[in-house]
Amino acid sequence: MVTSNKYFWNKHAIHHSSEEFNLACALRQSISSFVNLFTFLLLPARFLGVPPKVIAIVLPLHLFLQFWYHTKHIGKMGFLENIIVTPSHHRVHHAINKEYLDKNHGQIFIFWDKWFGTFQEELKEVPPVFGITRPAQTWNPIKINFQHLWLLIQDAWRTENWKDKFRIWFMPTGWRPEGFEEKYPVHKIDNVYNFEKYNPKHSSFLTYYSITQLFMTLGFVSLLFANVGTIGLPSIFVYGLFILITIYSQTELMDTNTNAYFFELYRMLLGFGILFIYGDWFGLNTTLDFTNYAIGFYFLISFVFAYYFSIREFSGYKNSAKPVNS
Repeated sequence: MVTSNKYFWNKHAIHHSSEEFNLACALRQSISSFVNLFTFLLLPARFLGVPPKVIAIVLPLHLFLQFWYHTKHIGKMGFLENIIVTPSHHRVHHAINKEYLDKNHGQIFIFWDKWFGTFQEELKEVPPVFGITRPAQTWNPIKINFQHLWLLIQDAWRTENWKDKFRIWFMPTGWRPEGFEEKYPVHKIDNVYNFEKYNPKHSSFLTYYSITQLFMTLGFVSLLFANVGTIGLPSIFVYGLFILITIYSQTELMDTNTNAYFFELYRMLLGFGILFIYGDWFGLNTTLDFTNYAIGFYFLISFVFAYYFSIREFSGYKNSAKPVNS
Protein backbone atom coordinates (compact mmCIF):
# COMPACT_ATOMS: atom_id res chain seq x y z
CA MET A 1 0.00 0.00 0.00
CA VAL A 2 1.26 3.47 -0.85
CA THR A 3 1.72 5.51 2.31
CA SER A 4 2.99 8.82 0.91
CA ASN A 5 1.09 11.93 1.98
CA LYS A 6 -1.19 13.29 -0.77
CA TYR A 7 -0.13 16.93 -0.29
CA PHE A 8 3.61 16.28 -0.32
CA TRP A 9 3.22 13.78 -3.16
CA ASN A 10 2.04 16.72 -5.28
CA LYS A 11 5.64 17.95 -5.25
CA HIS A 12 7.37 14.63 -5.90
CA ALA A 13 4.85 13.36 -8.49
CA ILE A 14 6.34 15.73 -11.06
CA HIS A 15 9.69 13.94 -10.80
CA HIS A 16 7.96 10.55 -11.17
CA SER A 17 5.65 11.58 -14.02
CA SER A 18 8.14 10.61 -16.74
CA GLU A 19 7.24 7.30 -18.38
CA GLU A 20 10.90 6.86 -19.29
CA PHE A 21 13.78 6.43 -16.87
CA ASN A 22 16.86 8.39 -17.92
CA LEU A 23 19.05 11.33 -16.92
CA ALA A 24 16.44 13.77 -18.24
CA CYS A 25 14.03 12.27 -15.70
CA ALA A 26 16.48 13.31 -12.95
CA LEU A 27 16.07 16.93 -14.05
CA ARG A 28 12.28 16.71 -14.08
CA GLN A 29 11.68 18.72 -10.92
CA SER A 30 8.78 20.59 -9.38
CA ILE A 31 8.28 24.34 -9.75
CA SER A 32 8.08 24.41 -5.94
CA SER A 33 11.60 22.99 -5.53
CA PHE A 34 12.79 26.40 -4.34
CA VAL A 35 10.66 25.80 -1.22
CA ASN A 36 12.52 22.72 -0.11
CA LEU A 37 12.19 20.80 3.13
CA PHE A 38 15.99 20.58 3.32
CA THR A 39 16.15 24.38 3.52
CA PHE A 40 14.50 24.22 6.92
CA LEU A 41 16.34 21.09 8.06
CA LEU A 42 19.67 22.80 7.41
CA LEU A 43 18.85 25.84 9.55
CA PRO A 44 19.77 24.02 12.79
CA ALA A 45 23.10 23.04 11.19
CA ARG A 46 23.87 26.71 10.64
CA PHE A 47 22.86 27.63 14.19
CA LEU A 48 25.14 24.86 15.48
CA GLY A 49 28.08 26.47 13.72
CA VAL A 50 28.38 24.69 10.37
CA PRO A 51 30.00 27.27 8.04
CA PRO A 52 27.84 28.51 5.14
CA LYS A 53 30.60 27.51 2.68
CA VAL A 54 30.32 23.88 3.81
CA ILE A 55 26.56 23.89 3.23
CA ALA A 56 26.98 25.65 -0.14
CA ILE A 57 29.47 23.00 -1.28
CA VAL A 58 27.69 19.96 0.12
CA LEU A 59 24.25 20.77 -1.33
CA PRO A 60 25.31 20.66 -5.03
CA LEU A 61 27.29 17.49 -4.36
CA HIS A 62 24.25 15.97 -2.71
CA LEU A 63 22.17 16.89 -5.76
CA PHE A 64 24.72 15.44 -8.21
CA LEU A 65 24.87 12.16 -6.27
CA GLN A 66 21.14 11.78 -6.98
CA PHE A 67 21.55 12.49 -10.70
CA TRP A 68 23.71 9.65 -12.01
CA TYR A 69 21.54 6.72 -10.96
CA HIS A 70 18.58 7.69 -13.16
CA THR A 71 19.49 5.21 -15.90
CA LYS A 72 18.49 1.80 -17.26
CA HIS A 73 21.96 1.18 -18.72
CA ILE A 74 23.74 0.24 -15.49
CA GLY A 75 22.93 -3.15 -14.00
CA LYS A 76 23.58 -4.30 -10.46
CA MET A 77 26.85 -3.13 -8.93
CA GLY A 78 27.99 -5.96 -6.70
CA PHE A 79 28.79 -5.18 -3.07
CA LEU A 80 27.83 -1.50 -3.58
CA GLU A 81 24.20 -2.64 -3.70
CA ASN A 82 24.43 -3.09 0.08
CA ILE A 83 25.72 0.42 0.75
CA ILE A 84 24.66 3.13 -1.69
CA VAL A 85 21.59 3.83 -3.78
CA THR A 86 22.35 2.34 -7.19
CA PRO A 87 20.46 2.60 -10.51
CA SER A 88 18.89 -0.78 -9.74
CA HIS A 89 17.57 0.46 -6.38
CA HIS A 90 16.25 3.67 -7.86
CA ARG A 91 14.55 1.93 -10.78
CA VAL A 92 12.48 0.19 -8.11
CA HIS A 93 11.65 3.57 -6.53
CA HIS A 94 10.35 4.95 -9.84
CA ALA A 95 8.41 1.83 -10.85
CA ILE A 96 4.62 1.53 -10.62
CA ASN A 97 4.58 -2.28 -10.37
CA LYS A 98 2.68 -3.31 -7.23
CA GLU A 99 5.81 -5.12 -6.00
CA TYR A 100 7.80 -1.88 -6.11
CA LEU A 101 5.38 0.83 -4.98
CA ASP A 102 6.57 3.02 -2.11
CA LYS A 103 10.01 1.42 -1.84
CA ASN A 104 13.67 2.54 -1.75
CA HIS A 105 13.29 6.12 -0.54
CA GLY A 106 16.98 6.63 0.24
CA GLN A 107 18.89 9.28 -1.66
CA ILE A 108 22.53 8.38 -1.06
CA PHE A 109 22.64 5.29 1.20
CA ILE A 110 20.37 2.26 0.84
CA PHE A 111 20.80 0.89 4.35
CA TRP A 112 18.22 3.38 5.65
CA ASP A 113 15.49 1.57 3.69
CA LYS A 114 16.73 -1.78 4.97
CA TRP A 115 16.56 -0.52 8.54
CA PHE A 116 13.07 0.96 8.19
CA GLY A 117 11.55 -1.87 6.15
CA THR A 118 11.06 -0.01 2.87
CA PHE A 119 13.73 -1.81 0.84
CA GLN A 120 12.89 -3.84 -2.27
CA GLU A 121 15.43 -5.47 -4.55
CA GLU A 122 14.92 -5.20 -8.31
CA LEU A 123 13.59 -8.58 -9.43
CA LYS A 124 14.63 -10.13 -12.73
CA GLU A 125 11.15 -11.57 -13.22
CA VAL A 126 9.46 -8.19 -12.56
CA PRO A 127 10.77 -5.62 -15.06
CA PRO A 128 10.05 -2.11 -13.72
CA VAL A 129 7.45 0.01 -15.51
CA PHE A 130 7.95 3.73 -14.95
CA GLY A 131 5.63 6.68 -14.42
CA ILE A 132 2.72 7.34 -12.07
CA THR A 133 -0.50 5.35 -11.75
CA ARG A 134 -2.51 8.43 -12.73
CA PRO A 135 -0.45 9.36 -15.79
CA ALA A 136 0.16 13.00 -16.69
CA GLN A 137 -0.87 12.55 -20.35
CA THR A 138 0.63 15.88 -21.37
CA TRP A 139 3.99 17.40 -22.26
CA ASN A 140 2.98 20.71 -20.67
CA PRO A 141 5.17 21.17 -17.55
CA ILE A 142 2.79 23.75 -16.06
CA LYS A 143 -0.11 21.30 -16.19
CA ILE A 144 2.07 18.48 -14.86
CA ASN A 145 3.06 20.62 -11.87
CA PHE A 146 -0.50 21.40 -10.83
CA GLN A 147 -2.76 18.60 -12.06
CA HIS A 148 -2.49 16.50 -8.85
CA LEU A 149 -3.07 19.59 -6.70
CA TRP A 150 -6.06 20.49 -8.88
CA LEU A 151 -7.55 17.03 -8.29
CA LEU A 152 -7.15 17.49 -4.53
CA ILE A 153 -8.83 20.91 -4.69
CA GLN A 154 -11.71 19.52 -6.77
CA ASP A 155 -12.27 16.57 -4.45
CA ALA A 156 -12.09 18.78 -1.35
CA TRP A 157 -14.68 21.13 -2.90
CA ARG A 158 -17.01 18.36 -4.07
CA THR A 159 -17.21 16.34 -0.88
CA GLU A 160 -19.96 17.38 1.54
CA ASN A 161 -18.22 15.70 4.48
CA TRP A 162 -16.24 18.37 6.34
CA LYS A 163 -13.97 15.74 7.82
CA ASP A 164 -13.05 14.58 4.29
CA LYS A 165 -12.43 18.19 3.21
CA PHE A 166 -9.68 18.34 5.84
CA ARG A 167 -8.18 14.87 5.78
CA ILE A 168 -7.99 14.61 1.98
CA TRP A 169 -4.75 16.59 2.21
CA PHE A 170 -3.10 14.16 4.62
CA MET A 171 -4.37 10.73 3.58
CA PRO A 172 -2.16 8.28 1.63
CA THR A 173 -1.89 8.77 -2.12
CA GLY A 174 -4.69 7.08 -4.02
CA TRP A 175 -7.27 7.78 -1.30
CA ARG A 176 -10.43 9.64 -2.30
CA PRO A 177 -13.73 10.20 -0.47
CA GLU A 178 -16.10 7.24 -0.59
CA GLY A 179 -17.83 6.84 -3.94
CA PHE A 180 -15.68 9.40 -5.76
CA GLU A 181 -13.99 6.85 -8.04
CA GLU A 182 -17.40 6.04 -9.52
CA LYS A 183 -18.89 9.54 -9.34
CA TYR A 184 -15.81 11.48 -10.48
CA PRO A 185 -13.57 8.92 -12.23
CA VAL A 186 -10.00 9.75 -13.19
CA HIS A 187 -7.82 7.78 -15.55
CA LYS A 188 -5.73 5.27 -13.60
CA ILE A 189 -3.44 2.47 -14.76
CA ASP A 190 -4.74 -0.90 -13.57
CA ASN A 191 -2.44 -3.22 -15.53
CA VAL A 192 1.11 -1.83 -15.72
CA TYR A 193 2.00 -4.29 -18.50
CA ASN A 194 -0.87 -3.29 -20.72
CA PHE A 195 -1.34 0.45 -20.96
CA GLU A 196 -0.55 3.07 -23.57
CA LYS A 197 2.32 5.46 -23.01
CA TYR A 198 1.58 9.05 -23.85
CA ASN A 199 2.63 9.51 -27.46
CA PRO A 200 0.58 12.06 -29.46
CA LYS A 201 0.52 11.63 -33.20
CA HIS A 202 2.84 14.18 -34.84
CA SER A 203 3.63 14.86 -38.46
CA SER A 204 7.29 15.06 -39.41
CA PHE A 205 6.75 18.77 -40.03
CA LEU A 206 5.54 19.34 -36.46
CA THR A 207 8.38 17.22 -35.06
CA TYR A 208 11.09 19.23 -36.83
CA TYR A 209 9.29 22.48 -36.00
CA SER A 210 9.19 21.55 -32.31
CA ILE A 211 12.91 20.72 -32.32
CA THR A 212 13.65 24.08 -33.95
CA GLN A 213 11.55 25.89 -31.33
CA LEU A 214 13.37 23.97 -28.59
CA PHE A 215 16.68 25.43 -29.73
CA MET A 216 15.16 28.89 -30.12
CA THR A 217 13.86 28.71 -26.54
CA LEU A 218 17.28 27.53 -25.39
CA GLY A 219 18.71 30.62 -27.04
CA PHE A 220 16.27 32.92 -25.25
CA VAL A 221 17.00 31.26 -21.89
CA SER A 222 20.77 31.43 -22.48
CA LEU A 223 20.48 35.13 -23.26
CA LEU A 224 18.59 35.63 -20.01
CA PHE A 225 21.22 33.80 -17.95
CA ALA A 226 24.09 35.59 -19.71
CA ASN A 227 22.62 39.03 -18.97
CA VAL A 228 20.72 38.45 -15.73
CA GLY A 229 22.89 41.02 -13.95
CA THR A 230 22.29 43.78 -16.50
CA ILE A 231 18.61 43.15 -17.28
CA GLY A 232 17.63 44.06 -13.73
CA LEU A 233 14.24 44.37 -12.05
CA PRO A 234 11.40 44.34 -12.97
CA SER A 235 12.49 43.47 -16.53
CA ILE A 236 13.75 40.06 -15.46
CA PHE A 237 10.22 39.12 -14.39
CA VAL A 238 8.87 40.24 -17.77
CA TYR A 239 11.47 38.04 -19.45
CA GLY A 240 10.52 35.17 -17.13
CA LEU A 241 6.86 35.58 -18.08
CA PHE A 242 7.83 35.43 -21.73
CA ILE A 243 9.73 32.15 -21.17
CA LEU A 244 6.77 30.72 -19.24
CA ILE A 245 4.29 31.52 -22.02
CA THR A 246 6.77 30.21 -24.60
CA ILE A 247 7.03 26.82 -22.89
CA TYR A 248 3.27 26.64 -22.35
CA SER A 249 2.54 27.49 -25.97
CA GLN A 250 5.03 25.06 -27.48
CA THR A 251 4.05 22.14 -25.28
CA GLU A 252 0.39 22.72 -26.12
CA LEU A 253 1.41 22.29 -29.74
CA MET A 254 3.22 19.08 -28.84
CA ASP A 255 0.02 17.93 -27.10
CA THR A 256 -1.86 18.60 -30.37
CA ASN A 257 -4.23 21.02 -28.64
CA THR A 258 -6.47 22.68 -31.25
CA ASN A 259 -6.40 25.89 -29.16
CA ALA A 260 -2.60 26.05 -29.06
CA TYR A 261 -2.49 29.02 -31.42
CA PHE A 262 -4.21 31.18 -28.78
CA PHE A 263 -1.17 30.80 -26.49
CA GLU A 264 1.15 31.57 -29.39
CA LEU A 265 -0.91 34.69 -30.05
CA TYR A 266 -0.39 35.78 -26.41
CA ARG A 267 3.34 35.16 -26.79
CA MET A 268 3.52 37.18 -30.00
CA LEU A 269 1.65 40.11 -28.44
CA LEU A 270 3.88 40.02 -25.36
CA GLY A 271 6.98 39.88 -27.57
CA PHE A 272 5.82 42.83 -29.66
CA GLY A 273 4.97 44.70 -26.46
CA ILE A 274 8.49 44.15 -25.12
CA LEU A 275 10.04 45.40 -28.36
CA PHE A 276 7.76 48.45 -28.38
CA ILE A 277 8.16 49.42 -24.70
CA TYR A 278 11.87 48.66 -24.27
CA GLY A 279 12.92 49.63 -27.79
CA ASP A 280 14.87 46.40 -28.26
CA TRP A 281 15.15 42.85 -26.93
CA PHE A 282 16.73 43.50 -23.51
CA GLY A 283 19.79 45.22 -24.97
CA LEU A 284 20.42 42.77 -27.81
CA ASN A 285 19.89 45.45 -30.45
CA THR A 286 22.99 47.27 -29.22
CA THR A 287 25.04 44.29 -30.43
CA LEU A 288 23.22 43.59 -33.70
CA ASP A 289 21.24 46.39 -35.35
CA PHE A 290 18.73 44.13 -37.10
CA THR A 291 17.67 42.02 -34.09
CA ASN A 292 14.40 43.90 -33.54
CA TYR A 293 13.23 43.04 -37.04
CA ALA A 294 14.50 39.44 -36.81
CA ILE A 295 12.81 38.77 -33.47
CA GLY A 296 9.58 40.45 -34.56
CA PHE A 297 9.56 38.33 -37.74
CA TYR A 298 10.21 35.21 -35.63
CA PHE A 299 7.16 35.94 -33.44
CA LEU A 300 4.97 36.44 -36.50
CA ILE A 301 6.15 33.27 -38.25
CA SER A 302 5.75 31.23 -35.05
CA PHE A 303 2.14 32.36 -34.76
CA VAL A 304 1.44 31.49 -38.41
CA PHE A 305 2.84 27.99 -37.95
CA ALA A 306 0.96 27.49 -34.66
CA TYR A 307 -2.27 28.56 -36.36
CA TYR A 308 -1.61 26.15 -39.24
CA PHE A 309 -0.96 23.20 -36.92
CA SER A 310 -3.93 23.99 -34.65
CA ILE A 311 -6.53 24.58 -37.37
CA ARG A 312 -5.38 22.43 -40.27
CA GLU A 313 -3.41 19.54 -38.83
CA PHE A 314 -4.70 18.78 -35.33
CA SER A 315 -8.34 18.66 -36.33
CA GLY A 316 -7.58 15.84 -38.76
CA TYR A 317 -6.44 13.13 -36.39
CA LYS A 318 -6.62 11.79 -32.86
CA ASN A 319 -3.75 10.92 -30.54
CA SER A 320 -2.12 7.59 -31.12
CA ALA A 321 -0.20 5.72 -28.45
CA LYS A 322 2.68 3.30 -28.16
CA PRO A 323 2.13 0.15 -26.07
CA VAL A 324 4.45 -0.60 -23.20
CA ASN A 325 7.02 -3.29 -23.81
CA SER A 326 6.26 -5.96 -21.25
